[in-house]
Amino acid sequence: MQRKKSYRHRREFLLDSNQTRIRKPKKLRNRFLNILERVLLIRQIKKLFKTSIVVGILFSIMALFIVFAVFSPYFNLKKISVVRDNPDLDIERVEKVLEDFYGKNMLFLSQREVVSTLQESFPEFREIKVEENWPSEIILKITISPPLFNLLNTDTANFAVISADGVVLKEEPEEDLPVIKVFQHENTIQLREKIMDKEDLQKIIRAENFLQQVVKLPLHATHLYWTAKELHLISTGEMAIWLDLQQEIEPQLQKLEESINEIGLYTNQFVHIDLRIPKQIFWKLR
Repeated sequence: MQRKKSYRHRREFLLDSNQTRIRKPKKLRNRFLNILERVLLIRQIKKLFKTSIVVGILFSIMALFIVFAVFSPYFNLKKISVVRDNPDLDIERVEKVLEDFYGKNMLFLSQREVVSTLQESFPEFREIKVEENWPSEIILKITISPPLFNLLNTDTANFAVISADGVVLKEEPEEDLPVIKVFQHENTIQLREKIMDKEDLQKIIRAENFLQQVVKLPLHATHLYWTAKELHLISTGEMAIWLDLQQEIEPQLQKLEESINEIGLYTNQFVHIDLRIPKQIFWKLR
């Protein structure tokens, strides 16, 4: 019996020893994995900590810069430079008109407001470009509408130069520019006055070209009747061709071209030819 017990005991001991040997590698592996997991977690935490520090520093720098830019006079507008394409542009007056913008922070400066302020005071400015030269300067590139006609106001006997946009320019009358005699305008034509629409000026040009190039009549003078909105083209023998500026020009002149033979345009002498009434033509012989 003792032998059997001792044999059983030895067998149980061997079994326990074998199980212990089998479980030992698993424990070592689990410990290794646990240690590895802790190491990786610590690294991730350190990495996140370092990243948060860098992000915090960047945000702090940005915040300090914004505070500095907003409250420091370093970025306040101190200089306005003007680049012009016309020597008649009054730079001192431009700076005077924009004097309320001096001292404004460049971060909040509205270019649209600068342009609208200039256009209100200088309708002859065709194009205005605003360039920012940090930290405290803006550069204005200004293009003035080119001169198109000399105007002679017969009621006040004063001359003016009108631009292609219909604005009276500061320039003196030029010999090379064609002249429009203005009637029925009792007041003196003022500098920077928006005296005509651009569309009406283009009608006048097209009418003059049509008369000379299509109808083949010389143009001696152009008369503008301000109140009536009429255009009179003076040709051979002081003949006046009457046109209505409130209507399209081409259909009116087309009637003249179609009636050349019927009215004897090149053979008769006329006081005037009236093209203002739609689909009709009236004339008076001299």
